[in-house]
Amino acid sequence: MEKQSERVIHQGRIYRFTVGETDYGAFVWPVGRSFCGRIVGHPQVPQIKGQTTLAVRDALSSWLATAIAE
Repeated sequence: MEKQSERVIHQGRIYRFTVGETDYGAFVWPVGRSFCGRIVGHPQVPQIKGQTTLAVRDALSSWLATAIAE
């Protein structure tokens, strides 16, 4: 029996922002009436859920800012 891997494909947008002097991209996709997002290329950053795309982007930016400050 072959081992099959599952892939989940989300359709969304990438929102760019800067923390410190580093540029990041937040990939945000719709889930029902809300939105989820992750930082592109940073799997250690948790998935964030919010009511708007900008709320998700801002929450991801805040998470990175506090993680970098520690």
